[in-house]
Amino acid sequence: MIKPSWTGTKQKRSSTLKEIALEAGVTPMTVSNVLNHRESEVSEKTRERVQAVIDRHRYRPQAAALQLRSQHTHALGMFILDDVPQFLNDPFTTQVVAGLSNIASEKHYSVVLQGVRSDTLLEAPLLARLQTDGVCAILSGSDATRQAVTDRLLSLNVPVVLIQEAVSNPGVCCVRQDDHDGACQIARYLVERGVRDMMFLTPGEDWPAIAHRYNGLKSVCDAVGARLRVVPCGDESLVSTQNAVAAAIESDDMPAAIVGGNDRMAMAAMEYLRQRGLRVPEDIRVTGFNSFDVSAFANPSLVTIRSDAYELGRRAGQELLTNIETGAFTAEDIVLPVDFVAGQSA
Repeated sequence: MIKPSWTGTKQKRSSTLKEIALEAGVTPMTVSNVLNHRESEVSEKTRERVQAVIDRHRYRPQAAALQLRSQHTHALGMFILDDVPQFLNDPFTTQVVAGLSNIASEKHYSVVLQGVRSDTLLEAPLLARLQTDGVCAILSGSDATRQAVTDRLLSLNVPVVLIQEAVSNPGVCCVRQDDHDGACQIARYLVERGVRDMMFLTPGEDWPAIAHRYNGLKSVCDAVGARLRVVPCGDESLVSTQNAVAAAIESDDMPAAIVGGNDRMAMAAMEYLRQRGLRVPEDIRVTGFNSFDVSAFANPSLVTIRSDAYELGRRAGQELLTNIETGAFTAEDIVLPVDFVAGQSA
């Protein structure tokens, strides 16, 4: 039998945390504080000295050992309940995820992203085998469905932040934008221009933000006796939206204004109207909601509401991290303002 030969050099033993501490002239806890970026626990001078020793020895603690000692995973969960398979195509969702991911990276946390459809909800790994220190969630569906998911998240005994919800749950922080006010601004703008018949384009799924936008529109319409029609547009794609608008107009009168629940649906409606030979805004007014980069391609430019979805994600991450560190959120309901964006479409 041929014996394997060994031609390499003997592998150098890795340094231990205690040895790093001894060489740096500090306690092992101080080394741990530097490794875990607990700046408030270590002076700048000490941190630099310890970091120099760490770098010199290329010391890297095993992730499993760190987690076992600290009882933290140094990961945040991002849970999205959306029946649309291409859920990350939604600019709002991607902006929220980007905001959360960047604040997590700044604080040396990773992000575990879990997109789930309602029919596979009970199989979601994030709900069954939690390996994060806290969870942010964007939820669609009925009030009962969203509450059931919230209850399940709370049972995991980690901080929970709901994005775009306005519910009162002990132990939950809600971070949202003022969709109701944004819709009121759109409705008032249209009413001031004589509009008394609006068509509101909505996703096929139930989203709490869309409900707030509907309520804002309705409050203004009811005050002046204006008509408000709701037209569900399926997955919000170009084809689904245009088919829904065509069917609604065929079965009823042409509205004086179309209010998109978001800019994508508004732009799809504008293209459909153009194909029918109608002019925007001369023949019919169109508005959107969100004012993401895609709305810059609208012609004419969209009257819309600017959403800072990226900041929503960052603020949600900040609240999670604050709770992880201190055991409490700074507030239970955080509402970010929105801005009216003047355009030429209405």
